[in-house]
Amino acid sequence: MKKHILIIIYLLVSFTNNNAMANEDKKNNQQQVINELVSFSLPAGWTMGEVAAIEKRANGHYLVFHRGEHQLLEFDQKRQFVKEIGYGLFKNPHGLRLDKHGNIWTTDAGNHLVLRFTANGKLTMVLGKKDKAGTGWFDKDYNLVLFDNPLDVAFDRFNNIYVVDKGNSRIVKLDPNGMLIKIWGKLGKEVGEFTFPHSIIIDKQDRIYIADRENNRIQRFDLNGNVLDQWNDIGYPYVLFLAENSLWMTDARSEKVQEFDLDGNLLSSYQGIAGRNPGQFSSVHGIHVNADGDAWVTQIFNWGGINKLEFAK
Repeated sequence: MKKHILIIIYLLVSFTNNNAMANEDKKNNQQQVINELVSFSLPAGWTMGEVAAIEKRANGHYLVFHRGEHQLLEFDQKRQFVKEIGYGLFKNPHGLRLDKHGNIWTTDAGNHLVLRFTANGKLTMVLGKKDKAGTGWFDKDYNLVLFDNPLDVAFDRFNNIYVVDKGNSRIVKLDPNGMLIKIWGKLGKEVGEFTFPHSIIIDKQDRIYIADRENNRIQRFDLNGNVLDQWNDIGYPYVLFLAENSLWMTDARSEKVQEFDLDGNLLSSYQGIAGRNPGQFSSVHGIHVNADGDAWVTQIFNWGGINKLEFAK
């Protein structure tokens, strides 16, 4: 009888432990993910270098921003080459964004410029001064904002422009005409300060999310730069992408892609295999998430590396 009771207790404990492990797995959101290395058709003799960013346009075309000779490229739905945009205008490609009007925006950590192109590829705005790092010229009636390693750009519903000015450890807010409205932030670890700000997005509730990379956090602000809260100990946030109701983040240190709800709770996660072979992760960086939830991510050190991550639905 005692033996039977011990067996029953053992089975109950095992069942409880298994359930706890299952709940922990669910909590960690480690899902089944299909990792597909995708290729894009290039003109003969062209090579895709370090891929900093990828975006998908409303017409289904892809934009790829990389550090080869031909740096901003458009491809159709079948990933066939369509055209090059801005040849000769880039030095060290970094950020790539689309605004609600279909304009294409780039940030360049090498020449310190933020550029805007129409959907057809015509250059229509230049922010900063080429190859001139600084904070700005505001004396003698000048109103020229300068940047030092601008890494990302975002837009609010009023068409104001927000630039992550990494070298100056600040966020720069400009009006739709590119004129200065406000600057906030400085180098540091306190709330409202930054150590290597790297990416920015703005949600429908007018909340600004800043990837404060070397402080291992995402800080949230209102449109006037007032601190709302922060998400701590989330790894090293590199590039942020806002899907419908979730925030996606790449972490090039851990080679991980994560999805959070807008309260900072982890929803899904994918751990890439670190390596220099095709399909492996080597400084995962840019990210775009389709409406169906598939994440397209780029690799810096694996030239031409673009992976499609299909999460279990």
